[in-house]
Amino acid sequence: MLHPIPENESRRSPEHAPEEAGAQVGAERPLAGRVAVVTGASSGLGLAFARLLGRAGAQVMVAALPGSGVDDAVGSLRADGLQAHGHELDVADLPAVEALAARARDLGPLGVWVNNAGAPGVYGPAHLVPSAVFERVLDANVRGVFHGTRTAVAAMLAEASTDPTRTVGHVVNVWGKGATKPVPMQSAYASSKAWNRAFTRTVRAELAGTGVRVHGFDPGLVRTEMLSRVTVAPGMERRVRALPYVAALWGQSPEDAAAPLLPLLLEGRDDHRDLTLGTVLGRGVRSVARGELRSSRRMKLDVRVLEG
Repeated sequence: MLHPIPENESRRSPEHAPEEAGAQVGAERPLAGRVAVVTGASSGLGLAFARLLGRAGAQVMVAALPGSGVDDAVGSLRADGLQAHGHELDVADLPAVEALAARARDLGPLGVWVNNAGAPGVYGPAHLVPSAVFERVLDANVRGVFHGTRTAVAAMLAEASTDPTRTVGHVVNVWGKGATKPVPMQSAYASSKAWNRAFTRTVRAELAGTGVRVHGFDPGLVRTEMLSRVTVAPGMERRVRALPYVAALWGQSPEDAAAPLLPLLLEGRDDHRDLTLGTVLGRGVRSVARGELRSSRRMKLDVRVLEG
């Protein structure tokens, strides 16, 4: 579903747009004059990415599944004085992703594309994961990342050809648990993130010297519905009981998790990984000191047992 662009904004260069209330100005708006696309952006980490990029001056295209709350997300960004637009799609549909890119480029030059959309899968051994669940994870976490990267890179290379000496665009692929090592009981999700990491580094090498940068972003544990609502295979219910304690020690808000994105882009680094050894130790100590393990402050866990 397309959310209409106001007539006076269609094909208008955002650098000529008037300042809006709440927008930052000058050097604090490094993405002014650019368009940023974020998939899976109707809530949680994706919405936090969109807000961060909007505050940096970009016009933001909020992309997510139909019925996921795109209109509400756009409204919340505009209420903050940011330039935001909405687009509903399934990232597994390549023509739909290409239509998203075309619509974003109607607003101005495409500067950032964040492949954040993802599906969590089922907690349990691989032989108990239904094929339909695996396909759903594959659609969002593999096909979606491939489609978004392929489409964004093609659009950015067309702009890079006019000045190959400068960085003209950034593609960011969001990794997650499983990107660097196996994660038992999360075979579909974790393996998809390992593919994501390898794919990102492969495309980065292919694009060296083109002006298009490809980054990996591992946010660590983020306290969102994707973390708190867990579907498990039958008999696995007790295995996830510790998750609220893990989230209390090392989880963070979507806004805190999204914050390193802008330095990653502006400083030209390749990857961001949240849960380093220092982060684990420091964040755990601070969380205990702040009382995050108290029952009243722990994340509420919603466990659903896979039927059939």
